[in-house]
This record gives sequence, C-alpha cells and structure tokens, in this order.
Amino acid sequence: MEIGHEYLSVLFYWVIWWGWWIIQFILYTLLGMLMCDGVYQILVSLRGFGNQKAMPNAKRYRKFVVLVPAHNEAQVIAPLLDSLAGQNYPKNCYKVFASCDNCTDNTAEIAREHGAVALERFDKEHNGKTWNVRWALTQLPLDEADALTMFDADNLADRNFLFHMNNYMELHPEAEAIQGVLDVKNPDDNWLTRSYALAYWFSNRFWQLARGLWGLSCTLGGTGLVIRAATLERIGWNLESLTEDLEMSTRLILSGSKVHWNDAAVIYDEKPQDIAISRRQRTRWMQGHYWVFWKYGMDALKTFFVTRKLQYLDLFLYLLAPAKSCLGLIVMFAGMAYTLINNMILFPTISESTPQTMIDWTLFFGMPIFFIILFALICVIVGPSMHEKKFTLRYVKDTFIYFWFGLTWIPILFKAAFLAADQSTWVKTEHTRSISLDDVSKSK
Repeated sequence: MEIGHEYLSVLFYWVIWWGWWIIQFILYTLLGMLMCDGVYQILVSLRGFGNQKAMPNAKRYRKFVVLVPAHNEAQVIAPLLDSLAGQNYPKNCYKVFASCDNCTDNTAEIAREHGAVALERFDKEHNGKTWNVRWALTQLPLDEADALTMFDADNLADRNFLFHMNNYMELHPEAEAIQGVLDVKNPDDNWLTRSYALAYWFSNRFWQLARGLWGLSCTLGGTGLVIRAATLERIGWNLESLTEDLEMSTRLILSGSKVHWNDAAVIYDEKPQDIAISRRQRTRWMQGHYWVFWKYGMDALKTFFVTRKLQYLDLFLYLLAPAKSCLGLIVMFAGMAYTLINNMILFPTISESTPQTMIDWTLFFGMPIFFIILFALICVIVGPSMHEKKFTLRYVKDTFIYFWFGLTWIPILFKAAFLAADQSTWVKTEHTRSISLDDVSKSK
C-alpha cells in the first residue's frame, strides 16, 4: 500500500511536471507565431506612408452600371442619388439603378424622383443585401456595360468617383475589381462615429493602400467598388455569407486575380451613432468573417504552398484575423496566469521576477494596457495626418475613446465565433443621417 502510494505520488509529480512544460511550449509557440504575424503586418503597413502615382486622364469613357441596394432607405437615399447625378462624367456613360428590397416605405418613389431606375423586389424568405444584389444582377443590362459599381444607400459619392475609376481602369487593364476609399460622412456626430472615422482613416492607408503599393490584394468594402462585367460573368455572385464583400474578394483572389485599390476615388459612408446598433453591425461582420475563413481559409493556405505567392498567405492571415485577436487575448491572460503560478506557487524561491510592491503589480498588469493605449495614440496621430495630408494633433484628445472603441470589439469577436454557422439572419443597420455632399465638404 505504501509502495502504491509512493508510485502514485511520483506519477502525479511527473504528470504535473510534463504538463507544465507542455503548457509552456504551447504558450511560447503561440506567442512566437503571433509575434511573427505582428512583425509581418507592421512591415506591410509601412508602405502606407507612400502614395499612388497620379493617373493620366483616360482616352475613352467606359460605361458603368451603378447599383444601389436598398431596404427602407427613404431617409438617406436622395443625397446619394444626387451625388451620383452630379458626377463629373458623361451622363450617357452611366445609369443608376436602385434595387428596392421588400421596401415598405417610399424608397422606390424617391429613387425615381432623383433620376434612378427603381427595381422592386418582394421576397420575404430571402432578404438582405446578399440576396438583393444577387437578384438585381439578373435585372441589370450588364451586357451593355464595361463594369458594375455599387454603393450603399446611405453613402455619398465624390463628384469625381467615376472619373477616377475610369482612369484607373485604363491605366490598369488587368484590374478586375477596384475598391475606392471609404471615408465617413458623419465623423463628428459623437464619440462612436469619431472612432469609426479614426479606424477607417488608419486602415485606408496602412491596410488597403499599403497592400496595393506592395502588389498584394486589397479587399472589397461592400460599397464604393467597381467590378468588371466580364468578371461578374466569370465568377458570378452566388455568395452565401453575411459579408458578401469579403467572400467575393476571397473568391476573386483564389481565382488568380486580386482586388486593386484606387486612392483617388472616394465615397462617404454613414456610421452608427448608437452603440447597440454598432454592436449588431460589427457582430454581423464578424459572423461573416469567421464563416468565410472556415470555408476558404485552408484553400488560401494550400494555394500559397503550391504557388509560393505571398498574396495567398496574406489572404489567409486576413481571414484568420478575428481568431488571431481572440487567440492573442487568450495568450496574454494565460501568460499572466502562468507567470503568477510559476513564480508564486511552483518556484517562489528561485524566481526574482515575481511582483513584490504595488508598483511592481501595477507594471505587471498595466504594461499590456500601456502598449495598447500607445498604439491607439499612434493611430489618432498618424491616421488623421495622412488623411488630411498634413501633420495634426487634433485628434489626440480622442485617444482614450478610440482605446475604448477597441475594447468594445472583444465581446463581439468571441460572440461572433459561436454565431458563425448562421449566415441567414440578416439585421439591417438603420441609417438616418441625410447629409449632402456639400455638407461634408464644408465640415472638412
């Protein structure tokens, strides 16, 4: 009995010892992978300090079909249609269609009053933007056009949007899909819209433009985009996710093409003023993002190993982004717990790194927060400075609200992972800010 007890004690000791070392190995391996990804992302983003070359004027005007998917957008669609009607582009070279999906207001009537062709769809079983666009594409005269361009009903299009897109298509005849700059039309409504604007100003330069300058693929943003008619015929729009823009980007890249970035073509998007609406919107984005990763992620990674082309690895890492964020948080807290257990319980006598004083404990728990706030500070200086094309400290006061905005992503990222299997429940984001293009220009 005594021998058996000693045997169990020794066995228990070795299980704990080896288990602890396995935990260490896993933590350090994951930490190393996350750090390598972080270094890669930083190196790619540095190209965002550059600029695209000026484009010469195109020798011919291409024909565009402009699609505006809409569901009960009577409050906001008129300013968008006015901005499209006022494009600095020959009027006979583009036609605007508003696809009114299960509308119970007068969206279709307003669309007609402002010069658009109103397509009315009534299908309660298949609602949402993905189904609306899929149906609308069967109604549009794409065989008479060079490309499709798409806007959300709450957007505003810069007067030279089509002009700059036409120039880009002539300079880059290989470009099958082009994304324009996504700006924010209501950045000064409250802290939330300001946070969205800061995030977009930073990502436009250091995610999208940077990848465009490196020759990597950018991603479609769901609005302010152009896709060649031939590409739609080749790939189709039989998309299944709540993030049809990401899924289309992924399918396009996996087909051997890529999404281009046009830094001269600008649109303005409305951002929600209410945190509950914002959470629903971002949860839907992340639900779709996770789903696209589950369906296409391994294909992207396999294609990278077969072709050795960096754009497929870059796509894989982007599709993995929500999971990486969750994993990073788990590793951070697990690493802190590991340090406490290792230094205070298992080996308290041989460790000199255990926090002792209140200052030590503050540094131990506060250092990760410090670096996150430092990153937020960099974002609120560099992003707006590049956006305004001059150095500005005007948004430094928004550092902590931007930090808080980042924290609000944490529950969304974890929750969306469990909802990703559901790609049929579409919840509309309400749009209410009826702002004209002139109002946006005056506020700058």
